[in-house]
Amino acid sequence: MLNSFRARLILVFFTVLTLVQLATAFSVLTATQRDNFLQQQKSLEIGANVFLEVLSNRGAQLSQSLSVLSADFGFKRAIATREQETIESVLSNHGARIGADAAILLSPKGELLTSSLPGLTQDDIQSLFELATSNTNALAILDFDHASYQFVLQPVKAPTLIAWVGMGFLLDEKVASQAKAITGIDVSFVNQTNGRTEIASTLSSAEQQSVLAQKNRFPSLLTMPSEYIPADYLSMAIKLYEHNGRQLALLHQSNLKWQQSYLHLRNNMLLIFALTLALAIAIAIWLSGSLTEPVHRLVQYARKIGQGLQPESIQGAPAELRVLANSLSLMREDIEAREKDLLYQSRHDSLTGLLNRFAAKQHLTDLNQDLSGTIVLLDIKHFRHINDIIGFANADSLLLLFARRLEQLAPTADMLARLDGDSFLLLYRQGIGGDQLLKSLDMLEAPFPIQGSNISLTVRAGLLEIDGNGADIDVLLRRAEIALNQACLQELRIVSYREGDDEKYQRELTLIRDLPIGLAQDQLYLVFQPKVNLPLNQCTGAEALIRWKHPTLGFIPPDEFIQLAENSGNIDIVSQWVLKQAIKQLVTWQQQGLALKLAINLSAHDLLDTRLPNQIANLLKDNHLQPGALCIEVTEGAVMKDAQTVVGVLQRFRDMGVSVAIDDFGTGHSSLAYLKLLPVDEVKIDRSFIQNMHLNSQDAMIVNTSIQLIHGLGFSVVAEGVEEREGVDILRHLNCDLIQGYVYSKPLKAAEFDQWFEAFNSSSK
Repeated sequence: MLNSFRARLILVFFTVLTLVQLATAFSVLTATQRDNFLQQQKSLEIGANVFLEVLSNRGAQLSQSLSVLSADFGFKRAIATREQETIESVLSNHGARIGADAAILLSPKGELLTSSLPGLTQDDIQSLFELATSNTNALAILDFDHASYQFVLQPVKAPTLIAWVGMGFLLDEKVASQAKAITGIDVSFVNQTNGRTEIASTLSSAEQQSVLAQKNRFPSLLTMPSEYIPADYLSMAIKLYEHNGRQLALLHQSNLKWQQSYLHLRNNMLLIFALTLALAIAIAIWLSGSLTEPVHRLVQYARKIGQGLQPESIQGAPAELRVLANSLSLMREDIEAREKDLLYQSRHDSLTGLLNRFAAKQHLTDLNQDLSGTIVLLDIKHFRHINDIIGFANADSLLLLFARRLEQLAPTADMLARLDGDSFLLLYRQGIGGDQLLKSLDMLEAPFPIQGSNISLTVRAGLLEIDGNGADIDVLLRRAEIALNQACLQELRIVSYREGDDEKYQRELTLIRDLPIGLAQDQLYLVFQPKVNLPLNQCTGAEALIRWKHPTLGFIPPDEFIQLAENSGNIDIVSQWVLKQAIKQLVTWQQQGLALKLAINLSAHDLLDTRLPNQIANLLKDNHLQPGALCIEVTEGAVMKDAQTVVGVLQRFRDMGVSVAIDDFGTGHSSLAYLKLLPVDEVKIDRSFIQNMHLNSQDAMIVNTSIQLIHGLGFSVVAEGVEEREGVDILRHLNCDLIQGYVYSKPLKAAEFDQWFEAFNSSSK
């Protein structure tokens, strides 16, 4: 229902009007309520001023009456002669004439002489006397027996001060009623002494109880008027006695008049709101109907066009809708043309016009049971490098020529597709022999004329016989890709998929996937092969080697998973793990009192990270290890990846005191050229020269020459892979510095290494 244009139009009218009305009502009612509160507060303040004036006038009247009494000669004589009965009679008669509720006589020093209030003590009138004699205009209040009295004291002189006479009125409901009659507001006198609260008020009994229930809020009423004390009143408090807040006058202004005004305004606004809303809805229904009818006709027109029909022109519709109807007809024709173009583009490569990956897979799937023959997957070797040299535009021209040449091959492929940048798929449903495919590759590798130059390509092919390899298209393509990868890795022109290659591929994927998990779950561990100082015949160091025992595949050779880690980009986490484990082992040996140098192997990827030296320096510092306790081993092949960067990193290692060793010396192509430039401390002669030197004089000569060369450059020599005692004797005679190999020990776990180290070094002393 709400999806229709008409319903939405009505809803918009309704929503906008409702929001406007609500905003207006909220603004008006809020302002009215605020104004009412301010008016009520102003009225209460006026009433409070009148109330204080009433109390002041009562005090003035009382003061005038006392002035007459204090000037009376007979009263003075009675005081002077201490005629107690006369004094009491005069006070009683005079108090009765002026309606006083209490009368007292004090000595000049404020001592209580006579009182009409039974039980009145000196402590009760002390503060009253101090206030009266302080020459202030503060209201004098006597707090006695949980009641408040408005008091006035006058001196009696003859001619010197002989006494103080005082009279007061009880602040009770009578006084409150008189004040209400004058001010028009309700008055409550509150006395809070000795944990007891008494109230004399013009309020009803229920309202008085409501006031007493909120007595903890009385202090706040002294600074800010408050509503709801009691309900339907705005109340404020005045201290009757400035020196404490136990005697209060609460003034209550009823807000019923303002509430009635506010409710009347609110009801009128609600009525206006309802009438306006009803009118707006009626207008919206009428307007939406007049607008949606032509739109509905246009919808029917568009629906017929969508069904492929040619509807009649819309009659009687606004000009804009007729133009839109004509545009819809033209749009239908354009859509049909674009659909054909999009369908072609979705199935064909935009550059070569060959089928794309999606269309190729769909074509193979459509063949289903009829799928047979041979799948050939082609790859142009180093095409990215060619692309960088000749530029993108020329590279695109080269690919276009390559695609046209694919179409001219004999035998002709039943399907041609470009899977990605330089990968092409061919299907021969009748199969193709190896010799025929070689001829096709020869044709494809013939020079291509590009901008006046001849560009020759090297093409690798992965071949898969469909029969016997199932009908799953993804499996077929994966196996063809495995064959192509083997061709690229083995530098062969053609490689056919062989049974078992898929399992190897799956194993590699499993190892790549499980390597980070294995590191996290401690499936990998380090072993340590001793390095023996030949002149001292003592073990002075070790090489850390990584091992992996997979929970399902068992022991994984390091060469296998290290190669996969480098190819998959995971070598960094492996190196970081080895580094942290090696540092941890060095700390353990240091705690055991073993001064050993531990060598770890870094890959070419690690040596290209210029942040690595600082990271290792921080690790050594945090674990309180000397830099000389660590040795970095690198292969000469790793150095040649980026000689300038790697040499800089190695120099930083050497500058900070970490030893650097060249591993597998003699197996590379540029050992002598780079050796003199490398900042290294030791060189390890490869095991291929060491293992048989006691049997092969040429190996012995190579080892001897290498040792002399290395010593001549100022480096120490490590012979690795020594397995026979005869080899040890020869190396000692050739002044080799260090030996590692099975002749002393295979790589050992940490606990086994500690036992071997103690036994070997003890026995060789």
